[in-house]
Amino acid sequence: MIYLDHAATTPLGPEAAEAMERAQVDAFANPSSPHAAGRRAKRSLEDSRERILELLGATASGPHRDRLVFTSGATEANRLGILGMATAAAMPRPLDQPPGTIFVSPRDHASILSAAATAADRGFRIRSLPLSSAGIPDRTPLGERHAVGSCTIATTTVACGQTGIVDDPRPLAAEHPHALVHADATQSAAWIDMPFRDLGVSAMTVAPHKFGGPRGIGGLVVGHGRPIDPVVAGPQESGLRGGTEPVVLAAGFAAALAAAVGRRQVELARVTAIRDGFERRLLEAARECGIGAVVIGGDSRRSPHISTISFPGLDRQAIVMAADLEGLACSTGTACSSGSAEPAPAIAAMSPSPQIVRGAVRFSFGAASTPEEVERAVEQMTAVLRRAVHGLARTSALGDGSSR
Repeated sequence: MIYLDHAATTPLGPEAAEAMERAQVDAFANPSSPHAAGRRAKRSLEDSRERILELLGATASGPHRDRLVFTSGATEANRLGILGMATAAAMPRPLDQPPGTIFVSPRDHASILSAAATAADRGFRIRSLPLSSAGIPDRTPLGERHAVGSCTIATTTVACGQTGIVDDPRPLAAEHPHALVHADATQSAAWIDMPFRDLGVSAMTVAPHKFGGPRGIGGLVVGHGRPIDPVVAGPQESGLRGGTEPVVLAAGFAAALAAAVGRRQVELARVTAIRDGFERRLLEAARECGIGAVVIGGDSRRSPHISTISFPGLDRQAIVMAADLEGLACSTGTACSSGSAEPAPAIAAMSPSPQIVRGAVRFSFGAASTPEEVERAVEQMTAVLRRAVHGLARTSALGDGSSR
């Protein structure tokens, strides 16, 4: 099988596997236990936490230290970032006044939209910002006057998981200093150098399984002094999350992030070249089949590992299933919504053409991707497209015959 679904999850890298194997032996105990084994586990956990903060460009020590809350993954981290800030920032108010406004957009992950919906049940106003044809939210409404005493929370997804289009959070934070900004860096942390301390955001989500780390763990970086309340209360994680900390997974998280950051510049150039060559060859193959394929967001700044290509006239789910039978793994959008018949929200918001939306397929690359593998993927997709066009032509011919 050729695996071009790295945006969904990546294979466990050797650095993470080795670190986890060591931690499983050396730091197996409960880090809350007071005995020597527990203290070793606690040291391992805190060493991983500090290392991750440093690698993300956050302040890892001193009086202005940022916080890293370990979670079960990006979904929980996003939920903690949105609901935790909303709950902490809400102030006593008149009954007819909402506690605040949360700004989201169609490019945000489903977990962010779900958290916003929960906040709406608690009285918050939710504003979904429209996307431009370039895939970037129109944030003009953030400049509107809001009720005194209410809070404003804005989300930004650094690299959209549906299209790969990049939205730099720095202008948002700089232009709207009154807002608490949550940045979802789940897809971007391995590929885009954006130190947390330079972004001006209040919180940022990361998940290591997107860059060769383990599943079952994620993290929310919370800026020093930023208000946040727990979503799942408990004594662990400085009171921001209950449950025994995953010491072994944290060690894998830190090792995977160190490996990704260490090879970022080399991989950025390598994977960009792979992606661009893949797109060029696949668009040419589609044209030869009579399909006017287009790269979604091809003129926008994109993370190098995601390529979403639309094949107008074809159905995205049928393409993905046919590709799977050929031995090629790709997807119709984010893995959390891959079973849905609904189109990717960001693509639907960007494009006025239902045909483009209906035919959009996501291919994503990673450290394990090679030019030879991608060349075979183009050949497999070419076979899929030829069969699809042949099937449409045959269906059309049968339809013409029955009408006579």
